[in-house]
Amino acid sequence: MFEDHLAHIARLEAKFGAESDEVATALNTLAFLICQSGDPADALPYFDRSITIREALHGPESLLPQLNQWIDQSGPVQFRHLEPFLLGRLEIMTTAWGEIDPRIAEECDRIASRYLYRHEPKQARPFLEQSLAIVTELHGADSEEVGKALERLVEACLRAGDQKLAARHRERRIAVAERAHGADSAEVAATLVSLALAAITASKQAPRELVQQAIRREAEELCDRALSIEQAVFGPDSLQVQKTLEAVSRALLDCRDFHKAERLLRRLLDICERAHGNDAAALLWILANLAQIYAYDRSQLAEPTLERCFAILRRFLDVRRPTMTTRITDLKDGETLYSSNSSGLLEMLVRISERVDYNSRKRWGG
Repeated sequence: MFEDHLAHIARLEAKFGAESDEVATALNTLAFLICQSGDPADALPYFDRSITIREALHGPESLLPQLNQWIDQSGPVQFRHLEPFLLGRLEIMTTAWGEIDPRIAEECDRIASRYLYRHEPKQARPFLEQSLAIVTELHGADSEEVGKALERLVEACLRAGDQKLAARHRERRIAVAERAHGADSAEVAATLVSLALAAITASKQAPRELVQQAIRREAEELCDRALSIEQAVFGPDSLQVQKTLEAVSRALLDCRDFHKAERLLRRLLDICERAHGNDAAALLWILANLAQIYAYDRSQLAEPTLERCFAILRRFLDVRRPTMTTRITDLKDGETLYSSNSSGLLEMLVRISERVDYNSRKRWGG
């Protein structure tokens, strides 16, 4: 398929020599053509030879544009075909710019992100540690850059199963925020919420349920600390408190940790009832998830909670258009009252209703 290209390269070698810019460019072009139309593994020898020639002619730093093009190409190139060039690019950048350079920190973060995306947190951790060392040297131990680097490192340690190291980095992250903004500041509360959400997300990858529960307990403690600060700063029924309760509840529901989610949802429901009344559409999402929790727990609270959901829903949905919708908008203000990225609220309530009926049949031997 590529015989003409190979013949062209042979003619270039005869005319300019085996190690020439013309040959290197032709080899690079051939490698990209093979990637686009064939197996990327077949392209590697040509690309490798191309950069070897260019390095011999112009030095390692001259490879950076070519490596960038190879690494960033949009095509069916698997990570294992990119990994050696990613590491090679980092080595060249470090040699050219020095170990302490913001561009090196950014490159380390990019490599770590690729490993985390592939669920390889242990491979990501050394690069995050290198990035942390660089930003500490550049910006100081109490800088915001160091705080963000520590958060990324906490997530990687949790996903790698190293809870002790994650706890050390987490406490350092909190200390950085406290020294920068004050122990009872809104910024510290936001940091605690971010760490709690990262912990809950990471707990899904823990191999054992005991470990998952331990991580989520730590997340609960972080959430409670954040809520205490937010209540003092913004008020007990403030929007910020509601946002925190909703965000952490959603994360726990996503893990199907209904027991921990229920406590936060009940608290959020109390606040929303005081703020909006007992039949406001703002309660729908909370009540629907509480109904779901009660249904799976076979609680007698499931049916009345579900009936309350339908009663509120009837007030805000046009019965002539009973569509399964993932968004309910207030007709007066245009404000979104309910939204979901998965199924619609009606679908969710119907499933809960079926679950309640199933529980009733089981209870009475039907």
